[in-house]
Amino acid sequence: MNTQETVNSVVHAIKLLEQFHNGEGLRASEISKRIGVPRATTYRLLKTLMAHQLVIQGEDKKYRLTLRLLELGNAALSIPNLQQIVAPFLIELAELTGETGHFSIVDGYHVGYIAKKDSPNPFRMLSHVGWRGPLHATASGKILLAHAKSEYVDHVIGRGLEAFTANTITDPVQMKQEIANARENGFAIDDEEQSEGLLCHAVPVSLGEQIGALSVSGLKSRILQRLTQAEIISILQEKSMQITQKLGR
Repeated sequence: MNTQETVNSVVHAIKLLEQFHNGEGLRASEISKRIGVPRATTYRLLKTLMAHQLVIQGEDKKYRLTLRLLELGNAALSIPNLQQIVAPFLIELAELTGETGHFSIVDGYHVGYIAKKDSPNPFRMLSHVGWRGPLHATASGKILLAHAKSEYVDHVIGRGLEAFTANTITDPVQMKQEIANARENGFAIDDEEQSEGLLCHAVPVSLGEQIGALSVSGLKSRILQRLTQAEIISILQEKSMQITQKLGR
């Protein structure tokens, strides 16, 4: 879009909201510095967002997002038609692997989970439809990055790679190689990088101009007793192809 067609105040408001991606509370002065606008402008933006119940100010004078944004986010991520299409394949995926199946897409600078089928086993993933996870520390996120534009990948890495476990890849050079490997191999793995004890595999799904991610996640100690990596990838690729065919891509 031509920059002349944008509204500066809206652009600034979006940049302001993006500063809360870690769920932290922020002071107006810090927000002003981060988004590069005068403090007076930042206060006006915050006042407007508070009036529309998108942010709230606590007793510590720090601003935080409200559940109003979660409500809007869930509505955006619901994508009912796509959910209905992938649902039966996620059921089959969970039955074949005994683990949890997810379908996700890129959501800003996160991976957004829009459909899920829980494992039939007692231990289950704490994820849910509408959950937004780190792109660099999830199998789904890595496979989505593997098919994203290089400028976007550089921007994601440039924002910093947060460590969630001792296995999380936080080195930019190593992460770029991980993404390149995922692109070449056609699948990505999260080996206890987002949660200890959890193993995830993901493959891409063609959505036309976009790419989705189909993944299976479960306890590492359990899933490897039942299936080899090659078997897991084979099952995922078969279901990915079937989803693509169903979508008519």
